[in-house]
Amino acid sequence: MKNKFQERYFSADNRKSLCRIVFGMILIHLIFSAFANTLVHQLQSPVLKFAYVDPVFWLMHLLHIPELISSHYYLALLFDISLFTCCIAVLFFPEKKWIISLFIILYFVYYIIFNSFGAHHTHALIPVLIAPVPFLFSKKNFLLSWEALRYFLLFSYSAAFFWKLFRFSWLNNNQGILIIKKNLTPYLYFNSDTFLARIYVWFLDNPGFTNILFLTGFLIEGFFIIGFFTKKFDLLLFAFSVILPIGFWFFADALFFEQLILSLTLLTVYPTDKIEK
Repeated sequence: MKNKFQERYFSADNRKSLCRIVFGMILIHLIFSAFANTLVHQLQSPVLKFAYVDPVFWLMHLLHIPELISSHYYLALLFDISLFTCCIAVLFFPEKKWIISLFIILYFVYYIIFNSFGAHHTHALIPVLIAPVPFLFSKKNFLLSWEALRYFLLFSYSAAFFWKLFRFSWLNNNQGILIIKKNLTPYLYFNSDTFLARIYVWFLDNPGFTNILFLTGFLIEGFFIIGFFTKKFDLLLFAFSVILPIGFWFFADALFFEQLILSLTLLTVYPTDKIEK
């Protein structure tokens, strides 16, 4: 008789299903990027770049790879088409590791281009960059790498908690209000007659309630620390990992849809000590 752990083991079929779910979410991300005009061929051959202090970024620019692709419209268009094609191909052939490998390479280049010419090294794209990696492995190594993504998710939210904790922003009674003012002032100025704008105005008029919501989000981020010690609360952490991006989007106008890809690891974490090699 199978125990409760054995019932949760991956088979070839549900691993393929998980791969399709992951790349389906990545495809949504790519479509959103197209509508946001942030694909490579939509960047209008940018010339100003920001490599910051990252040696990988500097190496890529020393090789002139981002410049070569982004400065030629048809080459950039071909690159974007290849990125979409690989992503869609994985949906049909999730067991083809060479297609997944090619997508990772292409998206890595896109990641460098997006951050360099966007003049800001955003963290939102990281889940798309690392989520496909476990599907390059088989059986036990796949499970180990998939669990590693779970710990990365726990780290990202826990780090956000400690960042606020040690900067003492949680002691600022106006922190919630300041977040709205900094990120949503343009929206309120140009869309002052909308229903959503009236909601934001209500939050601005009730700073006490707004700050309570900020502190609640702060404590929820801290709750992810418990995931390093036990998996009993993974379902609750999954719910939190869905609520937090919605809160970030509403109060800070920052959409972290890509983070939801890693949230899948809270639903599909499996023991590795009994998996067949």
